[in-house]
Order: sequence, then structure tokens, then C-alpha cells
Amino acid sequence: MRTDILNHRDISLVSFINKDSTYFILNVYSDSQQNALTHLKNTETNLSDVLIMTGDFNIRDSDWDPFFPYHSPHTETLLEIADNLGLQLSNPSNPGPTRYADNPLDSNSVIDLMFLQHNNSALHNHIIIPNLRNPSDHAPLAVEIAIQEEINQNVKSTLVKDSDEEADFLQGLSHVLCSTDTTDIHNATDLESAVNTYAITTEALWFKYSKCPNITRHSKEWWNSECARNIAQYRLTGQPQDWSAFKKTVKDAKRTFFDEKIQEIAALKKRPWDLMNWVKKRKLPTTETLLFNNRPCTNIDDLWNALHSTYNSAQNRPINPKILQEIPTVPTTKWPPFSVVELCDALIKCNNSSTPGPDHISWRHLKTILRDPKCAANVVNIANACIRLRYWPKHFKKSTSIIIPKPNKANYSSPKSFRPIVLINTMGKLIEKMISKRLQIHTITSDFLHPNQRWYHTTLPHH
Repeated sequence: MRTDILNHRDISLVSFINKDSTYFILNVYSDSQQNALTHLKNTETNLSDVLIMTGDFNIRDSDWDPFFPYHSPHTETLLEIADNLGLQLSNPSNPGPTRYADNPLDSNSVIDLMFLQHNNSALHNHIIIPNLRNPSDHAPLAVEIAIQEEINQNVKSTLVKDSDEEADFLQGLSHVLCSTDTTDIHNATDLESAVNTYAITTEALWFKYSKCPNITRHSKEWWNSECARNIAQYRLTGQPQDWSAFKKTVKDAKRTFFDEKIQEIAALKKRPWDLMNWVKKRKLPTTETLLFNNRPCTNIDDLWNALHSTYNSAQNRPINPKILQEIPTVPTTKWPPFSVVELCDALIKCNNSSTPGPDHISWRHLKTILRDPKCAANVVNIANACIRLRYWPKHFKKSTSIIIPKPNKANYSSPKSFRPIVLINTMGKLIEKMISKRLQIHTITSDFLHPNQRWYHTTLPHH
């Protein structure tokens, strides 16, 4: 029910998605005063792809009722509304009355109508089903809607933590990173080639070892591969000892999982209140849609325009570069090469629970790989080549943007109630952290910072 688009007691708007497109079905009850039609006529909506408008319009007219010889003054309003929505009147395949009079002396009438999307070959004329009206005085109208079969592309593949597949994946990544020659990078082409080799291999290994999880209401976070093997063994044999082995595996898996959770919450995050039931994510209203310039965003193009205009509002805005002239010129200093110590210092502070970028490599994965001194040395060589050649590889620029809601908003109909976050590939993000740390140290030791900028540097006391 899309009350966020049309909110009227006598109008029901339903939307559904098929093949990445949003379609609408409009059901209308118009009383003797035609209040619903008046509302539709006077309300500006951004509705496209309306498939059907149907309902009890309370309008008798010779255009659709052969037993009524007159023309209603409300007919033109109804046809104008339908035309604005891209609809045309449907003639039933089995003509007949849609409302049956209670008084035998009164005649039956046609006041329930259906309008279908213009030039839609998949929609055929509706039918009237008087046998299903039961105690009602109105006969139901029915029409078939062709729903195209579609494959869910939103199912994300994943690697189960500490599984054999994850171990093989990390072993393959470690091998390719160790075998990549990073000592002979002389230009941007060499740098791009070295990073691209790592990126292509990462993608190939991910598709080889990752799986699409089959998540159901019975799925449990503590379930692991050993549980799956033992239950499969019991289903194969049906032996009591196999059932006992499965139950013991389940008990051990639960204990290990929840012990780790308690340790993470109590010792690492130090947020024991996360265990309490009243700390939950705020559920967004299921019927709320974004409004931009007082118009609902009912398709992908409208949504993109709303988000782009909101988050990139400063794009192409004129700036005054004269403020840069006030900054005193200081002598240029040499940039010393990065060391493995700096890499490890940047890596150890990274949160293992952070969401990875398009390469699917988490910080936990990278920490495991870079335990190999050869892998760590190659990443340092790549970082030094980026600085020396003043070139940033394309793989490091790839990112995924996620729109997340800001907490504690009264409503979520405005794009400003959300904020975007950008997930970038992990190796590039690690090198950025190394550069950021180096710049912080340099600006502090050279006294480049204004006192008001101290808040953004963790190495300085805050005022």
C-alpha cells in the first residue's frame, strides 16, 4: 500500500516490482459526491507505469452501460484522469451488469469499471465474474497480469569464516601476492599491471571459492561446515551414534560461537548493552518512499536524480582560490619510502568487522595474508611506487556506495535523512591510511596546523 504517494480513504494504490521496474495498481471507490475523482484530479502525482485502475466509480453512462441512455457529467473527468495516467477503458470479454439491484423492480447497472495501460499487449480485456459476488451486490472484475520470470541478482556470495574454502581462498591470494614482481616498477604501466594482476586473481579466486547462501528462517549463525557434514552423515545412515555425534557438534558450535560473541562485546567493543533486547535497529516504515521537490521517486531514474542532487550539490559550485595565497610557502621536503613497520602499524588498527569493498577482501583477510613477509614487502613496494610515480591505480579507485539511514529521524521521506558511505578496495584503503598517518606526522612536526584543526588529529590534545 503506497499511502506515501496517494493518501485518501477511498483510494488504494499498490505497487510491485518486476524486472527492475515498479508498476502500480489503483483501486478507487467514488461516492455520490465523486470525492475520490476530485482528489485524483487535483493531486499532482509522479505516477508512471500504472497498469490498472479499477473500482466502483458510481457513474452510469451510455458509453459502458447499454441499458442506460444518458451521458454523465462526471464521465469526462474520469476519462481525463485515466488518460493522464496512460490508461484506456477496458471492455469486458463477457459484457453484463456489475451491480445487482436489491429491489427486483430496479434495473441492474454497470458502475464497476477497469482501465488498462494503453498499448500494453500483455494486458487483455477483463472479465466479470458474477458467480463470485456471494452476498455482495457487486460482481468482481478480473484481469491477468503477465509477470516475467526473473532471477534474483541481489543474492550475494560469501565465504564462511574459518571454512576450508576461506583457507584455500587466502592461500591463493597469498601465493599471487608473493609471486608478483614489485621490485621492477618504473612507470605507471608497470604499476597498473602489478595491481591489475592482483585484482584479476582476487576476482577469480572469489568466484571459485565463494558460495551463495541459502538463508531461511531456520538458518543459524552458529551453524558451520562440521554441523553440515554430521547431519548429512546421519541422514545417510540413520544410526543413533551418528545422531549423537551431530548433537555434540551442534553443542560445541554453539558454545564456540557465543563465547566469541561475548568476548567481542565485553572485551573488544566494550558495549555490554548490545546484549540487551531493547537495543535494536530502527525499522523503517515499509510504505515510505523518498520525496524530492515534493514529488515521490517511483523509479530508478527519479531516485538517482534525487540522491545525486542532494549529495553532490556542491559540484560545479564556484570557489575562491585566493585563500590559498594566504598560506606561506615553505621549503619542499623529501618523502622517505614507506616501511613494513608503517604498514603493520596502519593495519593493526583496522576493524575486522568493517564491510569490505568490491574486491570482497576484509581486514581480517588482509591481516592473514600480510603475515607473510614477502607479501607485506610487495604491498610496501606498491605504496612507494604510487608516491614515486604520482599515480593511483584504477583498482584502488573502484568503490561501492551504500545509502544508510541517519538515526532518530522523524520520517525518512527526504534524501537528507540518509547519508552515503563509500566502500573501497582494501589494499588501496590500507595505503591511504599509511599516507594519512605520514601526512599527520609531517603537518604536526612542521607546525602547519591551525589550532582549530587539532580536533581532527588523534595524535594531538583536543581543546
